[in-house]
Amino acid sequence: MPGWGTAQDFTLSEHERRAYALALNLQTAEAHALIPNPRTVSEHYVIALAEALELLVTEDPEKFAEYEDRFEKRLARKTKVSSVDELFLQAEIGLQWAFVHLKFGHEFDGALNLRQAYQATQEIKKRYPKFTAIQKTEGLLHVIIGSVPEKYNWLLGLLNMEGSVGQGMATLESFRHSNHVLAFEADVLYALTQGFILQQTGSAMQEARILLEKNPGNRLVLFLSASLAMKNAQSEDALAMLLKINEPKLGLPLSYAEYMKGEVYLQKAEYLHAISAYRWFINNYKGQNYIKDAWYKIGLCYWLNGNTSDAEAIFTLARSAGKEVAEADRYAARSLAETELPHIKLTRVRYFTDGGYYPRAQEALATISTDELVTQRDQVEYAYRQARITHKTNNLAAAREFYQYTIDLAGDAPWYFAPNASLQLGYIEWAANDLEKAKEHFTRALTYKRHEYKNSIDSKARSALAQLNARK
Repeated sequence: MPGWGTAQDFTLSEHERRAYALALNLQTAEAHALIPNPRTVSEHYVIALAEALELLVTEDPEKFAEYEDRFEKRLARKTKVSSVDELFLQAEIGLQWAFVHLKFGHEFDGALNLRQAYQATQEIKKRYPKFTAIQKTEGLLHVIIGSVPEKYNWLLGLLNMEGSVGQGMATLESFRHSNHVLAFEADVLYALTQGFILQQTGSAMQEARILLEKNPGNRLVLFLSASLAMKNAQSEDALAMLLKINEPKLGLPLSYAEYMKGEVYLQKAEYLHAISAYRWFINNYKGQNYIKDAWYKIGLCYWLNGNTSDAEAIFTLARSAGKEVAEADRYAARSLAETELPHIKLTRVRYFTDGGYYPRAQEALATISTDELVTQRDQVEYAYRQARITHKTNNLAAAREFYQYTIDLAGDAPWYFAPNASLQLGYIEWAANDLEKAKEHFTRALTYKRHEYKNSIDSKARSALAQLNARK
């Protein structure tokens, strides 16, 4: 067909660039003020991104209804015009709303959005092969689809979608190093996919540090970097970033950043600071996720600080608070349903380890005598905490032994210690390049039923297996 492959690439005017920069700094109201009534494709692109980021960060149910209506109106534009820019907008908003719908618990809608984004991307590749902006969308789609485990390949075939993690990361890598107006967005997505889809938190944190050096005040980069730092047990670094996010009092109030601060203070055993941060989060967050967990953690802080009566009162309140959709909330609900609280010393060891405060974790673990480990759960957790500390301090021989002892001692008990021990053994063997052993451990991690962190552990194991299988 005449004109195929000759389209001009996607660009933003100076005015649109200013709004785009504001959106990526999570100053969404300011971005809306610059483009109050988007008309062109590029204006719709900027405002659609601002709206998606706002919903992902705030989980505001009222804004969700308003912005979903705008999303559907943008989708309807395709029936009127099918220029390459319009197709690109379709691909981008489909991908954005795949994440938004998943965040708000609409899984079926999220899957349909992903398929719509994929179809628009394929159409652009076929009709306009020189349109480079689509590489950002295509790269992320490849990673998402390529991370789906083999047993779900039938579903991808049904939806007529295929992807490759390696190809997706290579595409993102190439695009983010270009001088394209959307390259910074690809930079952020590259670090995000490394850390949260591929579970390569060390590499993702290195990318985030480079991004921070180039964009020291950007709130989206600070938020991403803090999340990655906490995931990588670098909570002290995360806290420094979190303290900067709401400092300028501009843009979206990032209430979830206060929840994250509460997590760090809990890990550091600064319980009063943690309580204050969690309470601020509860009083200001518009979403429902992590509310039950925040109340549970407040009770935990009182308990760890020796205030049993206040702890019991808060635990009673936590049982009826919030929802049980997010994994953290489900874990809190499960803990609150137990007749006894977890071992207090092992709990301190857990949080010190999670935050990367390893000397304090080792000191706390050394105070525990075997006589104090009365229940099987305490004995299994003690072995597991030994495994985590030796692993984190790179004593891999000891870590292997403690992880295996955890698995043997736990049997088929419904705790997360054995499945995560299997997952971590998989990572150790993967790093040692023993891929067959790694696959065995990852596969075993998937066999455990009904434990506290099944969704996240299974997701990590499946992602690892997908990456290992892609290396055949």
